[in-house]
Amino acid sequence: MDEVVLDIIPKFFQVGFYKKEYYDVVITNRRLVLLWLGESFKTWMLRADAGQNKRDDLALLDTEKIINYSENNILIDYKDIKTIELGKRTILKNASIIMNTKDGEYKLYTDDRKIDMDQIFSIFNDIFQAKVSFQ
Repeated sequence: MDEVVLDIIPKFFQVGFYKKEYYDVVITNRRLVLLWLGESFKTWMLRADAGQNKRDDLALLDTEKIINYSENNILIDYKDIKTIELGKRTILKNASIIMNTKDGEYKLYTDDRKIDMDQIFSIFNDIFQAKVSFQ
């Protein structure tokens, strides 16, 4: 069976010491793709989503082009996922997706106020079932 995109969860970022890296989480029938959309280094730029312009073009790409979109993409096979922890947005913290894999942990956050973490839980739960938890 060919690999197909099942869903794209937009507007997540990973925080480093000096930068933010922007990702969309692409769910295929075989793996998760943390689709790298860009980064920002300056404090004044940290509020901007560097991936928005690129995100608009994703709907036009086929699965293979999405997987190879950037050399900075992170590819996670389903069999390598140990747990997925979802966290809802609160007044004090951003919503989050934490993926524990055989190769390490990936922590992504979103400050999108419109994100529906209940819907994201449903999407992940349909695929990963007992591996998914909600904090």
